[in-house]
Amino acid sequence: VGAASEMAGFLLGVVFALGFASPSTPRHLAPARPSHLARGARIACADALDEARRIGAHVGLDELSNERLLSIVQLETTDVETNELVWRCLGYRRDVEGGAWDSSGAFAKFREKFPQPPDLIGITRTYSKEVDEPVLRANQALHRSIPMAYKQGLKTQLRPLGFTGFKLANLTPNMTRRAQVTNWILYYREGLYGKTFGDVRREKEEMRRLEDEEAAKGTQVAPTGQTGQYVV
Repeated sequence: VGAASEMAGFLLGVVFALGFASPSTPRHLAPARPSHLARGARIACADALDEARRIGAHVGLDELSNERLLSIVQLETTDVETNELVWRCLGYRRDVEGGAWDSSGAFAKFREKFPQPPDLIGITRTYSKEVDEPVLRANQALHRSIPMAYKQGLKTQLRPLGFTGFKLANLTPNMTRRAQVTNWILYYREGLYGKTFGDVRREKEEMRRLEDEEAAKGTQVAPTGQTGQYVV
């Protein structure tokens, strides 16, 4: 964050050096400020701060423990609790006074699709198309964003605790969706948590370069987990 503040200060200094008045210059003596330059400087400052912003500042690691995640797939948490944990990982924030959810800090690509945090589980347990379709689409968008390297998170992380998966005969949409959001949380914990947005974007660019190389060779591309589907 210190580096971002330093960068923001530098950019503001550039703005003044381009002919703007210093902060102490009387308004009537200050030269006119080209609005497009001022706007560009503000955007550059915001981008610099965003690059240094760390993922997970409002989520505790204890909330992401394997034991806690096991309780999700074992149906020991409520649908509301499960939804809200994923929402906070995605960057949505609850207004403590009004109770409404603020999307301004959410991952941009997910926020564009879902300005308000979507039901990812199906809390009504109603599976008619008109009711369940939005839930299904939101859950699929989240699941597709998991990179291929993290797709087996449930097996690698929860099997040592005794989780062996579900029996097909007993499987329900609620159980399937809990498993999918838990797998995303594992990816969030292992691949995103604690990193800056700048770090993640640079990693994404490297992965995109590798994808392009594989595509140029004619390698078949997996339908999910590609960089174009990431939440960042």
